[in-house]
Amino acid sequence: MKRRTKIRLISFGAAVFAALFFWGLGASVTARAYKARLNVAEQRALTELTEYLDSIETDLQKTAYAGTGTLLATLSARLCSDAAGAKTCLSALKTGDAPLYNLYKFLSQVGEYTQSLNRKAAAGEPVTEDEQQTLKKLLGYAKSLSGQFRYMNELLNAGCFSFEKLTDELRKTDADSGTMVSFLDAAADAEDSMSDFPTLVYDGPFSDNIYSKSSALLENAEEIGLSDARKIAAAALDAKENELVSAGLTEGKLSAYCFTLDKTRIAVTKYGGFVSYILSDAHAGEEKYTGGDAVQRAAAFLNKLGYRDMVSTYFAAADGVCTVNFAYKQGNCVCYPDLIKVSVSLGDGKITALDAADYLMNHIDRTIPSPAVDEETALQTVPAFLDVQKTGLAVIPTDGANERFAYEMLCTDDGGQDLLLYADAGTGDVCSVLLLLYTDGGTLTK
Repeated sequence: MKRRTKIRLISFGAAVFAALFFWGLGASVTARAYKARLNVAEQRALTELTEYLDSIETDLQKTAYAGTGTLLATLSARLCSDAAGAKTCLSALKTGDAPLYNLYKFLSQVGEYTQSLNRKAAAGEPVTEDEQQTLKKLLGYAKSLSGQFRYMNELLNAGCFSFEKLTDELRKTDADSGTMVSFLDAAADAEDSMSDFPTLVYDGPFSDNIYSKSSALLENAEEIGLSDARKIAAAALDAKENELVSAGLTEGKLSAYCFTLDKTRIAVTKYGGFVSYILSDAHAGEEKYTGGDAVQRAAAFLNKLGYRDMVSTYFAAADGVCTVNFAYKQGNCVCYPDLIKVSVSLGDGKITALDAADYLMNHIDRTIPSPAVDEETALQTVPAFLDVQKTGLAVIPTDGANERFAYEMLCTDDGGQDLLLYADAGTGDVCSVLLLLYTDGGTLTK
């Protein structure tokens, strides 16, 4: 080989090596910058989650002392808002192989339970001693959780906290030693501390434990990528795709891509591309719309998102926001396990929140059987002092996370109390009763 050729080969090799070196260096810098942005987002989510938990603890304590309906209404509305915000922050934190079902269950039930007490107060009913004891139990769990997450923030501020998985040699829990503590371990400990958290009974219409089973709807759905999820989220919020900021991917039974847009958070499921929740911190403003307007707007929004054949079952308004419950209707049968909640601002008519978790966990294409007992036979089980106004077919959940096919009968008793009576379509036996409460905010169930 000639000397000139050797020089050319050496020069070319050096150039290639230099190009690869700087390309690798640039990719490494980009990766570190991306990782740093994720870390900052997780730090912010942990800080905000701790603030929400502190607020929940404080308001639960105040709720136990609240003696008036007005104060109870304010506290329960704030608890619902804080619980929703806490769930959003929790969904932005990677939990690895430790799905935080008990934490999510606590956050879901703390708002619903205090809302149920508020509805009782609005109907003129006092809070019972048993309900006071339940509030104390909730407060105890809230204190434990807020303390654990405050400790995580202290470790974070001390530089002894990591959002990455640590090796066995580095996995410690003693902050005084200066060793690192992993969020994955700390979150798993928090979940374990909630292992005995009970399933509360409150007056939401057929509330079910959505984390007690897997979703047949999502398991059979096609997986989508981040780009497709962004398109779905942008279309739902009437925004441009580049306006949305990615807030990461949450794993679990409702794995979802999360995005933020100003004061709004939205999640799109990894499988199927369903909008699973929307949460906005926007102020409601002066009321210009009615509850009926809110129902129409909420129904139109669900139709836009692809949630078809949904019928409104009841709505309630508080603090300038109307929350509407929808259930899926298959043929002439209302399927109450497939619930979606939509909140609408009565100030500007915009959607402020959506929660489709129950629908996504429970919805299937059911085989609705023919009733073994005809309607006339079922009506014979209704007490004589009840006047039946309307009948229909429904699927309702049972305490064992199963479903029951039943006749739904709207009745009025001799004192003017309206109620929904459910009779098993297979046996005719009465299996459930819901009392209807009419308030300025809408129709509620108990």
